[in-house]
Amino acid sequence: MERIFELACAFSELPAVSGQEHIGMERVAELCKGYFDSYEVTSVGSFIGRISCGKAGAKTLLLDAHIDEIGFIVSEICEGGFLKVVNIGGIDPRILPASEVLIYGKKTITGIFTSKPPHLQEKDELEKPMELEDLAIDTGYSKEQLEEIVSIGTPVGYRSPVVRLQNNAIAGKSFDDRICAVSILRALEMLKEKELPVNIAVQFSGGEETGYKGATTASYQIAPDFAICLDVTNAYVPDAPAYRKDIKMGGGPSISFSAQTSRKLTIKAVETAKKNGIPHQLFAEPNHTGTNSGAIQTSRGGVPTVLVSIPLKNMHTANEVVMLSDVYDTSRLICELALSLKEGM
Repeated sequence: MERIFELACAFSELPAVSGQEHIGMERVAELCKGYFDSYEVTSVGSFIGRISCGKAGAKTLLLDAHIDEIGFIVSEICEGGFLKVVNIGGIDPRILPASEVLIYGKKTITGIFTSKPPHLQEKDELEKPMELEDLAIDTGYSKEQLEEIVSIGTPVGYRSPVVRLQNNAIAGKSFDDRICAVSILRALEMLKEKELPVNIAVQFSGGEETGYKGATTASYQIAPDFAICLDVTNAYVPDAPAYRKDIKMGGGPSISFSAQTSRKLTIKAVETAKKNGIPHQLFAEPNHTGTNSGAIQTSRGGVPTVLVSIPLKNMHTANEVVMLSDVYDTSRLICELALSLKEGM
């Protein structure tokens, strides 16, 4: 669990707002050092690592997790050292006032989302829903100083260190979907002394939050024979829809049945979990899962794909919550499913 926590801290702090993943790629390569026989970074901001099993004619298993994060880009530099921004990915403006952010300009600086205090608002302002355009980021600089550091289009991300909660829960930013990258690396550690029946390709894809471009292009480049798509899923919280009640923190990874995934590989994943005593949960998805699974499944001539998700609370906020045990059990499932492929599908 400590290894997972260590990796979660490192991946969470990566600067990789969707569309600007290149800023964090050097750090990604550092974190992945020693795991792969070779690696490359694609032109659209995805990391691809490869491990050869050394067997002639071996098939390739793809492991996918996206490493881009929701965030903002600067749209206006205002008097008094304030910034106006537009969102990248889905963000609820109601959570933003007083949130800390990092602004990735010529140097990285800290800012705070601010809005007109309620004491100064008129009645009609208090009653209207908050919009992102009602907020600004205060940097403490003058406009002239700020213009030396920041320009239109500069990316902005949440600033929120990973913290421990109770019962092996942790909170932090960008666990959607970096916690799945952590799970993949932990699985590769479990596989290190094993005899692999397949080649393994890992794509830490960019652009998921804004349209799946990383998975679409990297999957085409890799041309795998089958794939495990890893993402997070909303765990049940009070007042959530009833159909979410069976997705619980601490219940292990969620395995999805969907029209966008392979029924045969999904059943194999469930059987593998049962055989190895790995806690898991089942979930029925609509046609569109909201993950990279569709982009991978329809790559080239088609790739049999299973979607495995880690339960998470507070999605798309600066304090997403996961349980270390769920991350560990997801790693175990990845490991055992990869080894089971020696028996075929």
